[in-house]
Amino acid sequence: MRDLPRALRGYLWAIYLAAALVAAVQGRVFVAWGPLAPGHAPLLLAAALVVLLAYLGERTTIQVTAAFGESLNSAVYLAALLLLPLPLPLLIALPATLAEQLWHARTPPYKRAFNVAHSILVVGLGDTLLTRLAAPTAPTALLRPGHLAAAVPVLLPFLLLFYALDSAPLLGVLALLERRVPWRVWWEGPRLAAPVEVAASTVGLLAAIAWRFDPLALALLFVPIVALHGSVRTLARAVAAEEREALAVAQAAHDGLTGLLTHRAFQTRLEEEIARSERSGRPLALVMIDLDDFRAVNNTHGHQAGDAVLVAIATAIRASIRTADSAGRYGGDEFAAILPEADLIEALAVAARTCAAVAAVTVEARGATIRVGASLGVAVAPLHAGTRTELIAAADAAAYDAKGAGKGCVQCATTASGVTPLRRTQPG
Repeated sequence: MRDLPRALRGYLWAIYLAAALVAAVQGRVFVAWGPLAPGHAPLLLAAALVVLLAYLGERTTIQVTAAFGESLNSAVYLAALLLLPLPLPLLIALPATLAEQLWHARTPPYKRAFNVAHSILVVGLGDTLLTRLAAPTAPTALLRPGHLAAAVPVLLPFLLLFYALDSAPLLGVLALLERRVPWRVWWEGPRLAAPVEVAASTVGLLAAIAWRFDPLALALLFVPIVALHGSVRTLARAVAAEEREALAVAQAAHDGLTGLLTHRAFQTRLEEEIARSERSGRPLALVMIDLDDFRAVNNTHGHQAGDAVLVAIATAIRASIRTADSAGRYGGDEFAAILPEADLIEALAVAARTCAAVAAVTVEARGATIRVGASLGVAVAPLHAGTRTELIAAADAAAYDAKGAGKGCVQCATTASGVTPLRRTQPG
């Protein structure tokens, strides 16, 4: 918690203290209510049943976005608020939340404490709020058979305020953490969970109405919650498996040292871009980037220094090519870049910029400053080649010519007729 911003730490402590105050006030009400009084046993039995439902609701979270999920506990809490007298709803929420946070949560203690405090505030203040809105009628009398329409003027504002109570504490945390205004945070996260919240509220209302019809009907609420709990767990496993597979594919497609495309992934991307170029009739350029005298770096400064140079050069290449371009590590000290829809003039401009960026790279190793240049070859389809193999061969031959021309420069491939449109381009 010490790593959190000061304002956020103060906010969390305010939430903790407010929750403690609500719990203390309703605890006194519970003692005055007399849990052991004659006639209270059925209510306590019903409360125990709802505790189990609330626990299942806490364990059933629908992931709305990557960073925001919505549990189904609000359905159970809403039913408890409408059915049971104060302070039984809080007596239900507290053990359910504590069980979830202590047994299953794998988050820092301050987050667990916040989740417990959040439930206390939502249910405790919601209970008090509903009592005020329903006055002089008791909240437990709102859903009398045949009088549901008469309860709408109380239920509608209460549901809106209940949603506000449920969302506000977390919005405050996210707003302080991200240093943004709360309504923007709500728009990008909790707003997307509103349909889930409406569905949960509807389930809670139906459960309360079913209770009025027959208290045993509350057991029917187990069916959708248990079914959703199992479905959500299955879906979560499937999503996690897909994410692991996607991560594995991404890792396999990118070089572990430089982060650029691997040789195999680069070949696949080039094949795709050539097919797209043929369909659209737009040109496609390939730039081969062959480092000059890189072996001397490894021999003189060691392989760690050589790896550092490769990483720095990969960064320079990414920064010098266009957003739509793709860069790969073609070999040990050879890189390549695919330039979709780039004609010869534009490709040479990108290549010259890349050549200058590579020449500007410096790496410090053992008190020495390492600089490595590069020889670049440019080939464009269909000007210089028609297939992937021909395009690579043309660009590779141009890079070889650049080395023969003095290194640290850009050479253009020769056309099929033997004409070299632009022979040598110096960076800068």
